Amino acid sequence: MAQKSKYHILLIALLCLQMPVYAQTILIDSLQNLLSRKDLALEDRVTGTSMMARITGNKDMKSAIVLNQQALALAAGLKDLKYKANVYSNLTQQYALNDSFSLATKAMDSALCLARKSGDKQALGLAYYRKGWLYIIQQREDSAVHYFFEALRVLDGQKTLTCEPVIYYFTAATYGDWNDLDGQAKYARLALSTSIQTQKPDDLVNGFQALATYLEYRYRENKDAAHKYLLDSALYCNRMALQIIRSQNGRLVTRSAPAILSLNTANMFAEFWPEQKDSLLHYLYLATDYAKATDQQEILANCYGMLSDMKVAEGNLAEAENLLLTAFYTIESYPAGGALVKSHIMQALASVAEKQGNTAKALKYYKQYIDYYQQAFDKERLATAKRLGAQYEAEKKDRELQLLQQKAAFNKQLNFFYISLAIAAVLLLIFFFRSYHFRLRSSLQNQQLLELEKHDAQLQLKLEAEERARLEAEQLLMQERQDRLQKELLAGALQVEEKNELLQSLQKKITTISGGDPLLRQMDRIITDSRKMDEEFEAAKADFKEIDPEFFNRLQQKAKENLTRLDLKYCSYIRMGLTNKEIASRLAVEAKSIRMARYRLKQKLNLQKDESLDLFLSTLV
Repeated sequence: MAQKSKYHILLIALLCLQMPVYAQTILIDSLQNLLSRKDLALEDRVTGTSMMARITGNKDMKSAIVLNQQALALAAGLKDLKYKANVYSNLTQQYALNDSFSLATKAMDSALCLARKSGDKQALGLAYYRKGWLYIIQQREDSAVHYFFEALRVLDGQKTLTCEPVIYYFTAATYGDWNDLDGQAKYARLALSTSIQTQKPDDLVNGFQALATYLEYRYRENKDAAHKYLLDSALYCNRMALQIIRSQNGRLVTRSAPAILSLNTANMFAEFWPEQKDSLLHYLYLATDYAKATDQQEILANCYGMLSDMKVAEGNLAEAENLLLTAFYTIESYPAGGALVKSHIMQALASVAEKQGNTAKALKYYKQYIDYYQQAFDKERLATAKRLGAQYEAEKKDRELQLLQQKAAFNKQLNFFYISLAIAAVLLLIFFFRSYHFRLRSSLQNQQLLELEKHDAQLQLKLEAEERARLEAEQLLMQERQDRLQKELLAGALQVEEKNELLQSLQKKITTISGGDPLLRQMDRIITDSRKMDEEFEAAKADFKEIDPEFFNRLQQKAKENLTRLDLKYCSYIRMGLTNKEIASRLAVEAKSIRMARYRLKQKLNLQKDESLDLFLSTLV
């Protein structure tokens, strides 16, 4: 059942946007039937009552305020604060239109407070918009634009557009008052583009009206034939807005839009196309009808004033006077006939009477003009006083709010200082504790370091003792090796001596019996060469023994004991730094044989092709 009632509320809301102000009886009846249901959900009852107040406000503002107060009492039973916030936003507008600015300011503050607490962005956006609108009424455009932008910021990112088009409309109008045509153009286009998205008649009319106003202002900036297209575009926008009004059969909530648009269009024809009198009269009579239907006294008076001016221009002063009197009596018939409008009419009547030459009548009208103007002045002064009082209260609350915010900021800073002080104290305690702990640990580490140094000293002494023992052992070992080598050298020398004696004896016998035998001569030569080579090798071996006694041992280890006696002799000469030619001379062979011997030695010593044999033998440790 609650879902069904919500559907009815939604349907009525759509009707509210489309029904004419002066033809909303069906809508009011539908709302009354809906609100008479006992099973209606409380949320729907609050929304329906506030909607009824909005419609009723077009005719009876006091009754509308009473209805909104009833909606406010109903919303007190709801946990969701957005309903109360929306009701207060509507009350803000109705109090302001009823010249109760102090109540409007209080309602506005309540709406903002509740909207913030509710967390609902659409409710907060509506509250900001109403606050900006209230500042527009109070002629505080800077503050108004500020809150319009706040509303747009809050509503940014919402899935559906709500009051964005009307915010852009008022913002464009404000920029136009500031003569900022670029800003006016920007927000007028935004008003139209967002209204096209919502497809609400009021938004569309406002969007076209805002763009038409900007185009007319832009033309007035230049006023030349090259920019005449701006006037044509402005006229097109006005006609589009009026077409929307006609196509919707006047289904607008904004009561002043049709009459204002028609009067603006008539003014455009009167100023820029005065020769098109039929079009001028058409829009003027249309504005008159809309103004009568919606009780817009000033627009009605302007319409009659323009008709009167046309008659004056034609020389028909009597008809001009009758039109002005008709306007006066029409305004007089309204319960709240405006004194300012009547004063303007009387001023125009006095001007017509002067042109007629009737000074007595002119003086009569002029006195009435003074009386009505005084009444209007007194009323305006009272309204201004109320407005200034409300403005003072608003500014006072703003200052109080700023003071509270500053106090809150100061308290926040003070709390931050206290927290920082506490953190600093804790950090200081931690520092002292860590410092004590560090000193204690440093003392323990120093003690451990001393023990380690003591242990290292003892270990060093032990190592030095072991090193001395090792050196003594090596010396003994070297002495033993030297003794052994000396014995081997002695044995080798004796063996060589015995061999040489044997060879010498053999050589003598060969010499004795040789005669001319070539074989014996060859054997004699071989024995001689052998003895010579042994003598030279033994000399070299003795020299190397003095320089590096380990040379032959390491060389055989590298070659895996594969080196012959002749190989060792080659290695000895190479290590001595002799060239191939010098080695060949000593050994009585050709240099080619030495190069071949070098190649064989590199193979036996497992050297690579690019490794130097000379370098290897000279650096062999």
